[in-house]
Amino acid sequence: MNLEVLQPEPDVGAKNLPDRIADELLTRILVGELQAGSQLPPERTLADGLGVDRTSLRMALRQLSRMKLIKAVRGSGITVLDYRRHAGLDFLAAVLDAPGVFLGGAFLLEVLDHYHRAMPSLTVLAFSRATPADIRALDALFERQLRLLDAGASLDEVQELELDLQDAIVELCRDTTLQLIGNSTRGLRRMLGRKLMDLTDPREQVETQRAMVRAVLQGGAQALAQAERHRAFQNDHNQKLRAYLAGLPPNPVRTRHWQKKEAA
Repeated sequence: MNLEVLQPEPDVGAKNLPDRIADELLTRILVGELQAGSQLPPERTLADGLGVDRTSLRMALRQLSRMKLIKAVRGSGITVLDYRRHAGLDFLAAVLDAPGVFLGGAFLLEVLDHYHRAMPSLTVLAFSRATPADIRALDALFERQLRLLDAGASLDEVQELELDLQDAIVELCRDTTLQLIGNSTRGLRRMLGRKLMDLTDPREQVETQRAMVRAVLQGGAQALAQAERHRAFQNDHNQKLRAYLAGLPPNPVRTRHWQKKEAA
C-alpha cells in the first residue's frame, strides 16, 4: 500500500535547510524514534549525524522549541517533550507540511470523527448568521461542482470546490479560531475528501448537500432538524471511507528516510 498518497505532499523544494531539519526531527518525535522524556544527542553529534552545519541545526531546534516539542535546560541538555501534552496547532500544521510521514489510520479516523461531529453544528451556526446572498453564493459553488461532474472533469477540481465550500461555511461562523484550524487542516481535508470521492458517488454527495442548503434558503428547514439530517447523511455516506482508514496501519510511520545528501 502506498502510504505517501495519504499524506498531503508539501513543496519540499521551497524549504530551506533549517526547515528540512525541523521536519526530520519532528517526524522522529511523531513516529517514536525520539521518545518523550529522552535527551537529544549533543549538538555536534546530532549535526554530524544529519550531515548539516550547526548553525542550521540551531535554527531548526529553535523551531521545535517554539512548538513545545523540546525543552533546553542549562546543564542538562535538550529533552524531548510529549507533543500530546504540550504541542498546539502549529505542531499539527507542521506535521501536515512535513514530507515522508504517514499520520496513521487511527489519527485519520479521529480527524474524520471530529469533522463529522463539528461540521453539521458549524453549518447551522453559519446559516444563522448568513444572508440570503451568502446562501446563494454557496449554492453557486454546488452548481459549479455539478457542472464539472457533467463535463467529466477531474475529481481533484471538484474536491477543490468542496474545500472552498467548507471554508466559506467556517468563514460565515465569524470565528477566528475555527478559521485558523481550517487553514491548518486544509491539506488533510483535501486528501480525505478526495479519497471519499474515489470510494463513493460524488454526485450524490453534492446533490444531497445542495438540497440541504436550498432548504435553508427557502426557509423550510429548522436548524436542529437540519443538523441531524446533515449528520445522518455524513455518517452513512462515509462508511466506506471509515472502513478504508480502519484498514490502514494505525500508528504514524515513515514513508521515506532522511539522507545526508538531502541536506547538502
